[in-house]
Amino acid sequence: MSTHKSMLAGRRLLIADDESFSRFFVVRMVRDMGCPDVLQAADGAETLKHLGEAGDSLSALVLDFNMPQSNGLQVLKAIRTGKAGVPRNSNVLMLTGSSDFALVGAAMALDVDAFVIKPVSEAVMAERLNRMFCEAGEIKTVADYDAVDVETVSKRLLSNKPVTTTSAKSGVLMPKAAVRPAITTSSPTVRVSLEKLVPGAVLAENIRGPSGELLLGAATVLSERLLRRIKELQPALSIEHVTIFATGTTK
Repeated sequence: MSTHKSMLAGRRLLIADDESFSRFFVVRMVRDMGCPDVLQAADGAETLKHLGEAGDSLSALVLDFNMPQSNGLQVLKAIRTGKAGVPRNSNVLMLTGSSDFALVGAAMALDVDAFVIKPVSEAVMAERLNRMFCEAGEIKTVADYDAVDVETVSKRLLSNKPVTTTSAKSGVLMPKAAVRPAITTSSPTVRVSLEKLVPGAVLAENIRGPSGELLLGAATVLSERLLRRIKELQPALSIEHVTIFATGTTK
């Protein structure tokens, strides 16, 4: 029995997942949380159609990575660049499986609002949705999001080649505004636990997924949003510590 019967009262959600069982499970979950109005989509084209029709009536989109006819990254980029018919700062929660880490870096560059690792539990889904609704999401310029090359990342995923480069074409490079130029490779570094990191810390080494996929490149400034995303993925990534430049940005 749900312990979150009223947390989504008055909300409208769109659940997009090409796996019918997974979609049914998430739809039932959010309805158990009190959501009176749930739209469903089985692929990217249907997702974009619903978005265009829904406009600003949606409270959040729960979006799977791997879908035909526009994958989750392509849909997220359309939202952030203002091409999906919904506000650019719309809440987007991304469902991810253990094989999707090649896409995680690009999703973070597109300022995804939350990650949930499959299989989905109601407790985790409720925590992510509640926090997403309570926190104001940072939004960058359309040009920043246009620069994220999701097509290259998608092609590499389809060819089963991990994204391991930090070039601009990889789709995972953070915008220039997120890099602190005063820090050089000769600056002192320190290894700290995730719990001690605070916004403003600058990565001294890349953060990679289980198979070597690049998630965040060295010199990335860890915003509050990025820190939340790393911690949400921590159970699957098994990352306990990261190396940052010793700038005093720890608890």
